[in-house]
Amino acid sequence: MFARIALRRLSPSCRILAQPSSKILPSIITSVPTPSPVRSFHSTSPSLAKKSKNKKNQPIEEEEEEVTEDIPVTIDFDAVTSKFEKTLEKFSKSATELKLGKANPKIFDNLPVETADGEVPFNTIAQTSVKGRHFVITLFDPANGKHVINAILASDLNMSGQIDPANKFAIKVPLPSLTTETKKESAKALKEVFEKYKHGKGSDSLASVRTHFRHKFTKHLKKQKLSDAENKLLKELEDLHKKYGDKLADAFKSAETAILK
Repeated sequence: MFARIALRRLSPSCRILAQPSSKILPSIITSVPTPSPVRSFHSTSPSLAKKSKNKKNQPIEEEEEEVTEDIPVTIDFDAVTSKFEKTLEKFSKSATELKLGKANPKIFDNLPVETADGEVPFNTIAQTSVKGRHFVITLFDPANGKHVINAILASDLNMSGQIDPANKFAIKVPLPSLTTETKKESAKALKEVFEKYKHGKGSDSLASVRTHFRHKFTKHLKKQKLSDAENKLLKELEDLHKKYGDKLADAFKSAETAILK
């Protein structure tokens, strides 16, 4: 009893020490923190290092080359035909002008005319048509009538004209008579035009058109030796060129006959 009274009088900290050991130990043990296990650190983990080693030993995969599909090379025969047709049209236009000769109403178009306002081209002050055996020059201003007549007389056309008494806006110029010599000169000029459009160096000739499309076709071929299909296309091009060469020759003969008759 005296022990209990004495224990009560002790301070709380002394009470804990005075208590039996069996009651004190559990609280002491639980208050001490449990040390965590020591971890070892490496710059590279063994498993990762092994994997890296395996990557070095693996063969490097080659990148797959992109496969492009070959586009078949061909000849645009519609474009070739269109070019050949334009060549024929240009020859026909030139042949018509030569057939008319000095009877061509455009004969005065580039004639310089000295007016009160200075020198001007003929076609800026007048226009020409053919009626019967006369050129009829229609003046935009009748004041230029004498100036136009003087310009015609001063040219090497060997023509003259006079103002129509019934119409001060019109000048009549007789058409020159066609002689054998003038016909031969026109036929010779027609032959030169024919040669120009047949195999001249200009881009309008049939030969130049054929060469252009042949070169365009062959430069895209990857093999020097042509296949049967490629040779067939080139033969078609040659056949088309020959066809239009014959058409051009027929047009020339027809125009030559019209000039010399």
